[in-house]
Amino acid sequence: MFVCLNKVTCVRMYNFVQKYWQDDIKALEKQIQTASQQEVQELERKLNWMKETEMAVVISQEQNEIQTFKKWNLDIKYHREKMEKRELDKEFKDKDNPLRVVFVCAMWLTGFDVKCLSCLYLDKPLKAHTLMQTIARANRVAEGKSNGLIIDYIGIVKALRKALADYTANVGGGSTDPTIDKGELIERVLETIAAADEFLDSKDFDLDDLVYAKDFAKISLLLTAANAVSDSRESKKQFITYGNELNRMMKYLDRDDISKADRERKDAIIAIVDELKKKKKHVDNTDLMVQINGILGDYIMIERAADDRGFAKRFDISKIDFDLLRREFAKVKKKNLAFMDLDELIQVRLDAMIRENPRRVDYYIRYQQIIEEYNSEQDRVNIEKTFMELMDLANSMNEEEQRYVREGFSSDEELSMYDMLFDENLSKEDIKKIKKVAVDLLDKIKTKIAELDHWTDKQETKAEVDTLIGKILWEELPESYSDSAIFEYRKLIFEYVFMRYKQVA
Repeated sequence: MFVCLNKVTCVRMYNFVQKYWQDDIKALEKQIQTASQQEVQELERKLNWMKETEMAVVISQEQNEIQTFKKWNLDIKYHREKMEKRELDKEFKDKDNPLRVVFVCAMWLTGFDVKCLSCLYLDKPLKAHTLMQTIARANRVAEGKSNGLIIDYIGIVKALRKALADYTANVGGGSTDPTIDKGELIERVLETIAAADEFLDSKDFDLDDLVYAKDFAKISLLLTAANAVSDSRESKKQFITYGNELNRMMKYLDRDDISKADRERKDAIIAIVDELKKKKKHVDNTDLMVQINGILGDYIMIERAADDRGFAKRFDISKIDFDLLRREFAKVKKKNLAFMDLDELIQVRLDAMIRENPRRVDYYIRYQQIIEEYNSEQDRVNIEKTFMELMDLANSMNEEEQRYVREGFSSDEELSMYDMLFDENLSKEDIKKIKKVAVDLLDKIKTKIAELDHWTDKQETKAEVDTLIGKILWEELPESYSDSAIFEYRKLIFEYVFMRYKQVA
């Protein structure tokens, strides 16, 4: 957002920017022709972004404005038509909309919240409340943004600090100044690069090796670095924080604000973080052990003996053999990454399993105990033991996910209903009846929800579902269930249904 002195200046500045914007586009196109293959992708991304970007003038209408602007050889009709025919305010608030730059004088300075607005150019004297409101255009926190950048063309910093002192004074009489000079920002970037470099060094990894590596060697070193900082969750999290901070701060700097050597180190740090953030492909209908097999395959040293016919032997890890897995894991060079990937996979599957059936919380408790025990070991010599314990847990999770078939149900949802209604003291005949109730209850609940429009939004529709649950339980549960037990089951099932199907319209 460019805040101009007056309305005429808004249009004049718009015209100036169009000229220089097009000049930059032509310069980029020439630069791409002579750039190295490594630089081309980034330059093309910037070029496409510049070509897509739209700009607009947003000013209030006044009498005889056409004549006023004509005196300056300016055409206001083009801008006025755009303001009248389009909802520019909604477009500008949409972070994915190509309308990315606006020129304003008084409109949109107050009472207009744009969380994704990152840069505010000031070329108009402002003070006190109006200045604070204007600054607030850029200080909103949004996804990928934790602060804004103010470009001050008129020397407004003194007035800003006075306004901040007036409006942010704390109880003790002091004040806070959230503004950071660009020079300080550059210092912070360099300090963060140095801290990340030192952190890698403490893990016996030399960042320069990655910076100067080429092609496949660079890919291999990326994995080595990612493995080095993944010796614990805390370590991995700390290094990711360095990369996130660099990404955040570099948005407010120009390419040439730091040296080429520091840029290369920064890029290498962010590349390691990107490697750490890579997600495994978790396919819900894929056997858990097959996915674990894939994790081992990513990091294992392939040393397969041949069978009698000369073919390499392949092990089917889905038919769990823990002695074999122990031997296979011993061959894994990047054990930390393999462990973290398995940890992530189990977390994802656990979350899904518990959402499907809250009675599976015991698996989560067991998982937490394994991880807490692992974190308490400072020397990390127990990583293979912990890996095997997680494998054992994964195997039991896999069996649990298939239990609905063994119990004679057609889906895991039906099993969830059955588990919520199950009681240890039931007879075989009662268990058979409970299974029928579970299937019937789920079917009728889903049918009722399908008939209702956004059922979780209204009290009367929620009551309809709750009443249905109670009616079925009263009518169909065995006589051994007491009134108080039925009341508790009704409450439990409604809470489950509300969370499980609250997105169903």
